[in-house]
Amino acid sequence: MKTRTVLRLFLTLIASAYLMQSVAQDPLHWEDIRTGSLQSPVYIPPPPAFESGIRTASFSVTYTGFTPDATTAFDYAAAIWSSLLNSSVPIKVNGYFIPLLPGLLGITLPNGRKDFSGAPLPATWYATALANSITDTELNTGESDFDLYLNSGINWYYGTDGNCPAGKYDLVSIALHEMCHGLGFVGLAKVTGTTGSFGLLEAIDFAPITTSFPWPDLDTLPAVFDTKLIEEDGNFLITFPNPSTDLKSHFTGNQVYFDGENASQMNNGFKPKMYAPSSFALGSSLVHLNESTYPAGNVNELMTPFAGASNAVHDPGPIVMGILKDIGWNVNYTGVPGELPAKAHPLKVFPNPASTTIWITGNNNHLGKFEVTDVSGHRILKLDYLPASISIDGFSNGVYIIHWLNDEVTETHTFLKY
Repeated sequence: MKTRTVLRLFLTLIASAYLMQSVAQDPLHWEDIRTGSLQSPVYIPPPPAFESGIRTASFSVTYTGFTPDATTAFDYAAAIWSSLLNSSVPIKVNGYFIPLLPGLLGITLPNGRKDFSGAPLPATWYATALANSITDTELNTGESDFDLYLNSGINWYYGTDGNCPAGKYDLVSIALHEMCHGLGFVGLAKVTGTTGSFGLLEAIDFAPITTSFPWPDLDTLPAVFDTKLIEEDGNFLITFPNPSTDLKSHFTGNQVYFDGENASQMNNGFKPKMYAPSSFALGSSLVHLNESTYPAGNVNELMTPFAGASNAVHDPGPIVMGILKDIGWNVNYTGVPGELPAKAHPLKVFPNPASTTIWITGNNNHLGKFEVTDVSGHRILKLDYLPASISIDGFSNGVYIIHWLNDEVTETHTFLKY
């Protein structure tokens, strides 16, 4: 008769950095490749599950260094996640509000488990919060599920209304982002010299950031998130030799996708594209959605690697919720393709009148195509997503019309070029 040995509770440490736009490379090798991006006020409100007031998970947060305002904003973010996840085991977080490197908004260090009783995949690391949810058991007594750091030196907006002023960063949005990493939106990829690998991360890779729990031997094993990553020909990355030059080539080839049934369904049948820049960025590459595919104002922008000032994103987005479901979470999310949160800011055009440039901003309800015409109906240009900055230097003086087109609604706005 075989006996099942319960694996000693290990830690999986995966750091995920969330960076401001237009910052220089720092000593930890997180880098900003989205310099020069224009910023505009965008608000994506919480999903309907949050508005219902029903909470199906709970968070227990130990705060260190948090001000009362920062605590209120963090609690609000935790409440959003509590409405979206189903877990009978409280999710334990160590939260730190301390100075970090310039340009770094936050870092999350998740705890992890593998080969636990009931694990869907053998020899695969799971974020502890997810493992606890799968087993309905607290597998890490005395340890947090993840350590989450926010940079106290940032010009934060602490409100929960999504009205983030220009020049400030919305703490609710960044807390939501970092919590998502702690919940399992994480991987174990690394590049060293000419090779890429899974499960070879070491504590020194994240110095000087440390954890409240011990560092494990990752045994060259992937995280469950890693098992869903494919390259452009459809081959799973974990099928390549580990470590290998092939893995590095794919890690830095800008053609990595998440192959999950629910994520694809939430992306209108397409596999979501992941962030895989030509220069591997530890803590950013492969563990975020692709920045240019899901730009500011897109309903899925929360889990991209860079954040813009004045943006408030209080909904993880349908793709992220699909990914979490694919890795094992039981989720509450009604954002199926075409179904969007009802509470949102209207389409805005500003300044109006304008002479050189106009901004068009909207929210996650404003999906579809946009076009600008003159009053005679002649199309001047087309747009595929918001927000958008349009140079009108070459426009003749007069009235122009912006058309929002989708299958069910046509909305128009006018502006004056003078």
